[in-house]
Amino acid sequence: MGRVILDRRELALEYITDCLLIRSPDQPPRTLPLARIQQLICLHSVQVTTQLIGQLLKRGIDFIVVNQRHVEHGFSLFADHQRDATRRALQYRWQEQDALRLAWSRRLVIHKLKVASHTLQTTDEVGSRALRESLARGCLRVVQAETEDALRGMEGAAQKAVFAWWRKRLPESLGFNGRKRRPPPDPVNAVLSLSYVLAHDEAARQLKIAGLDPCLGMYHRLVSGRLALACDLMEPLRPVIEAWVMSLFLERRLDSRHFGSPSRQGCLLGKQGRLQFYEYLEVPQRQWRKRLAGYARVLANAVDARAEAEPSPVQEFGNE
Repeated sequence: MGRVILDRRELALEYITDCLLIRSPDQPPRTLPLARIQQLICLHSVQVTTQLIGQLLKRGIDFIVVNQRHVEHGFSLFADHQRDATRRALQYRWQEQDALRLAWSRRLVIHKLKVASHTLQTTDEVGSRALRESLARGCLRVVQAETEDALRGMEGAAQKAVFAWWRKRLPESLGFNGRKRRPPPDPVNAVLSLSYVLAHDEAARQLKIAGLDPCLGMYHRLVSGRLALACDLMEPLRPVIEAWVMSLFLERRLDSRHFGSPSRQGCLLGKQGRLQFYEYLEVPQRQWRKRLAGYARVLANAVDARAEAEPSPVQEFGNE
């Protein structure tokens, strides 16, 4: 089972004898063994007992609330998989040093551009080779970046070029004119936002498993309320997510019929659209989890290496 997604309103969740008890107004109560659950994800407001929350965290089960309409109202309670604070203390000292942080950020962006180029190799579209060559030149420029602001400018320009390329391939009827976040104005942006949120939650989870603090970012700087290191970790995964989202629309597995009418909250997946989305998500999300776990281990090893010796604390993510 692993992940349980609850996409119904007016649910009440309780704990009863090693099980999750789900009460619904129009159905008999049902139970799920907690031993089979790793994550409990709610897409609507639910009633939940403090006893259940305590049992979830005690058993290493994450409790995640996703709010499509108001992303800032979603939240996650991640189980503390690693109680030793030693690595987090080392991480804090490391991220305070500008030179080390910049070196790590360069590697992060270079790997992201390589991943983006790799995702484009699977297509024969005219222009993909030119874009890949542009991304390769971008990697060379990133190596020379002397400040974090310059690095962000390079990464942002590359990301904009990738979205422009995808825009030309998508049907005009979808109304996708580039990445727009809050609120998402079209179906493509709506699915991108939802996918990013789920990947971000998984990134935070993998960092906690690795004994790292998700708030102490390297490329993304410290901002109150932001899991900056989780944002870092998912940067190289973004091109993979984007390619998968675009494939949903290019292969017509999702289209405008799966979305509600645009409103002040933007364009959102309807009930049937959500069912389709989560069904399609199952396989790629396992791959995303594997990547994020690997990235978290690389960073944890780099933090440990920094504590043991002075040589370069940055390890290459790996070849794509």
